[in-house]
Amino acid sequence: MQNPISPFVMVIFGATGDLTARKLMPALYNLTDQVLLPDRFFIVGVARRSFSDVQFRSLMLEAVNRFSRNKIKDEVWKQLEKNLYYQQGLFEDKEPYNSLIPRLKSFDDELGACITRFFYLATPPQNYSQILSHLSETKLSEGCGQGSSKWTRVLIEKPFGKDLNEAKKLEEQLSRTFDEKQIYRIDHYLAKETIQNILTFRFANPIEWLWNKDYIDHVQITLAESGGVGNRGKFYEGVGALKDVGQNHLMAMLAYIAMEEPQTMTAADTRKMRVEVLEKIRCQDEKSLDLNVVCGQYGPGLVHGRQTVSYRQEKDVAADSLTETFVAFKLFIDNPRWDGVPFYLRTGKRLANDTTRIDIQLKNRESKLFQQFHLIQNAPGNVLTIRVQPKEGITLRLLAKVPGLVYEMKPVDMDFSYSTSFKKEIIDSYEKILVDSMVGDQTLFATANGFAATWEYITSILNGWGKQPPPKFPNYRAGSMGPAESIKLIERDGRRWMEH
Repeated sequence: MQNPISPFVMVIFGATGDLTARKLMPALYNLTDQVLLPDRFFIVGVARRSFSDVQFRSLMLEAVNRFSRNKIKDEVWKQLEKNLYYQQGLFEDKEPYNSLIPRLKSFDDELGACITRFFYLATPPQNYSQILSHLSETKLSEGCGQGSSKWTRVLIEKPFGKDLNEAKKLEEQLSRTFDEKQIYRIDHYLAKETIQNILTFRFANPIEWLWNKDYIDHVQITLAESGGVGNRGKFYEGVGALKDVGQNHLMAMLAYIAMEEPQTMTAADTRKMRVEVLEKIRCQDEKSLDLNVVCGQYGPGLVHGRQTVSYRQEKDVAADSLTETFVAFKLFIDNPRWDGVPFYLRTGKRLANDTTRIDIQLKNRESKLFQQFHLIQNAPGNVLTIRVQPKEGITLRLLAKVPGLVYEMKPVDMDFSYSTSFKKEIIDSYEKILVDSMVGDQTLFATANGFAATWEYITSILNGWGKQPPPKFPNYRAGSMGPAESIKLIERDGRRWMEH
């Protein structure tokens, strides 16, 4: 079968950064190993540090060795290595962009064709506007001098702006430089296998009949990280958990759980349904902000038996920082399906464990049969848990009779696991992102309208915080599951967070 991916050039801005090392280069290696990439393609890393092509290749080999899920094969690395190049320069200067012009032309000349150009913005968000301006001014955005949108695409990472106003400005600049079909807004949670499977689980099974306010009591979405900010302190300062994860990853999972069924699996229909439900999220009222939103910042503590420092002691973090490393909030979706159903979302760093999960709590059934045993009132309800990571799978908690002479019920789990059911490894979401962008499939990429909807909600929280006194940080111990206020947030409603 012919490889659907034609020769291309990908320019990665921020090529010596964390994202390239942890995600992009291992993904490119795995795609090379799977023979999904053409024999000849070109990856040009652009960053501030001074490297030769050889030094850059050595740095990327270190990254692949460190972060790839499998042992490196020499023959595969040699195939990838020959396609790696480096261009030193500051993103704000015009010189590196001018230097890219003859280099990219030499690639076209080598293959005798105008090959597709991908510009991957793997930099901090404050660099986006500068890079887009220089791509436009130098006409690099127009491909090989033909002024055709056929030959260029831009991939841009979250967070997409810092509030609704900044997101709109960035969108305006993007739309001046590229057509919509060229823009690939990345939220890698949209491409996770377990998240994509939500559509199959819901719409290919009768479970969808129960997927509404009549049967669902509430929904919880948790993205917990045991790690701190590491070497990302400079990026994380002033961004925080709400913008870094709340505005995108949590909302991506919410969209798949709450959206209506698309007419087809095309990009247009699927993205339309995601956006429609995000636009129905009710913004936070300043008067009820304290009841519905909790923020936190970690102090010192024990994580997996290891003593850790507070956020304010991390590298490149201000000693009096007010950046939140935890956020939990309750929201409502104003449409007929979800009227009155609360959604509880939380994310944070330096928590007790690494887990991403969605818990759908079903309402207790009022059974005439079991009311006589006085069991159903005190028994836990049915819970459907989608384990996004780790141990990817789906669990349904049911009530079952305990064997014996006395009629006693206890909850039991029916479990589906990817690893045992399919006997194959789940591919990394960045492999899917890269392949889809190369073949021109925008289904699993975010939209301008979707980001506008999530930013409208997130900005309502930011505006409320701006009118409150500064928070008293730190307010949770590293190794816990967040501030005590986050527990009160859900227990105030007679519910509790689902844990392992």
